[in-house]
Amino acid sequence: MVDLQPWFTHPAITAAASEGVRTRLGISPNHASFRVGVLRTHLLTALLAHRAAQYLGVRTRVAVRWDDSDSLRSRDEYRSRLLQELTRVAQIPVEDEQRVFRQSQRGDRYQQALQRLDIQGLLVTRRGLPCFDVTAADRLMNARGVCPKSLTASVVVNTTTALDPAQETVPLMRSDGRALWHLATVVDDIEQRTTLIVRGTDKCDATPAQVRLYWALAEGGRPPAHLFLSKLLEPGPVVPRVADLLGQGIRPSTLRHFFAEPYLDQSRPTARPVGFSELVDQIRTVLPHHGDGLLDEPRLRSLDRKVSVTLTPEVACQELDDRCPGASPGVLKWITQHYPRPLLQQVQLCRALTDTEIEHAPPPAQAEEALWWLDAWSCGTAKCPPPHTVRWVLTGQRDGPRASELLEVFPPELTAVRLASARQALSRSSATRRRSSVRSRPSNSSDSKSGKPTVRPVTATRTGA
Repeated sequence: MVDLQPWFTHPAITAAASEGVRTRLGISPNHASFRVGVLRTHLLTALLAHRAAQYLGVRTRVAVRWDDSDSLRSRDEYRSRLLQELTRVAQIPVEDEQRVFRQSQRGDRYQQALQRLDIQGLLVTRRGLPCFDVTAADRLMNARGVCPKSLTASVVVNTTTALDPAQETVPLMRSDGRALWHLATVVDDIEQRTTLIVRGTDKCDATPAQVRLYWALAEGGRPPAHLFLSKLLEPGPVVPRVADLLGQGIRPSTLRHFFAEPYLDQSRPTARPVGFSELVDQIRTVLPHHGDGLLDEPRLRSLDRKVSVTLTPEVACQELDDRCPGASPGVLKWITQHYPRPLLQQVQLCRALTDTEIEHAPPPAQAEEALWWLDAWSCGTAKCPPPHTVRWVLTGQRDGPRASELLEVFPPELTAVRLASARQALSRSSATRRRSSVRSRPSNSSDSKSGKPTVRPVTATRTGA
């Protein structure tokens, strides 16, 4: 029978209510941008933690932990970019940077943990490496009245998992003395007083070993609640990064909604939630069944077009400001109010209203009429409404806001520059058409009789062409 109880009422979550809901985001600084699936996991971790705390009426703490023990791959210069994607793209409220754990600086804590395991008789050596002895841990727990399988089952919130570790011994250290994931993450979770761990379903099998290790190192303390997420798989050999999608014009607000969508209550009303607090409010009471999905980029772009026309002007203005730093606040506000379009189109319009030099698209029909009208308008003698092709002169684009609207916000000092640039584009286009007409004019017998040179179509049928 399907359990319809709210997931945040699970005893593993409510048992730690006095501590608040405390979770962490493990980040490897080995690239300047997150993989898409990784940022999705971080966002959902924070959303679920805040939703549980909202129900319990307690505070939420989302900490960052740098998994940077691999010095060959970790780079300090990546940290600020990754934190920016956490706080600006995902909008996750995280702890102060000064309190962040760095695993590369915690070697002594991991060595102390090994010593405690050794004293308890839970450490064995395999191939010269220290390993956690699962069988010995089970004997110790049973001797103290704790069933390892029952303890494991009690902390898993929303999935079933194996109750016994797949291995009898679990390696804890590398040959160079660096702590492996099982040891480092458990020691850090104990010291950070983590109460909720959110992971992908691919980490389910790690739970039995880490529950036993946590119990041993925390002196019988109760392990955190474990909540598992379906995976977002990236198709193809090239792994997309968040920066790639942002560079293609996908809005941060679209990414947030796209990541959270399977976990949102679809029966809730109308507008798509895109802000962090809005997403928290709409997290489902009963979490979805696990089922990995693919990153569907065409659907993501379709969603981006829909989100772009429903965003509040404040959110749209902030996203445009991030892409066009230094632009006039008045211009940013005007664009987001009058031109609700995908972000790249808004960026293009913002640059047209700001930059001195722009590129003009091929001129439309009646482009000369627009030039004549703007000349008259600049002199104050225009008698009729502006033709729609004035938009092309001012912005370089055929599409966009109406010409009459653009004239309300367009900087007067740029009008002469745009007129000159548009005339050059029109002249180049006319010259290109004339050359094309001459090169493609068919031969004519009367031309030959009159002594005029014969012009033949240019073809590519000669040998070697």
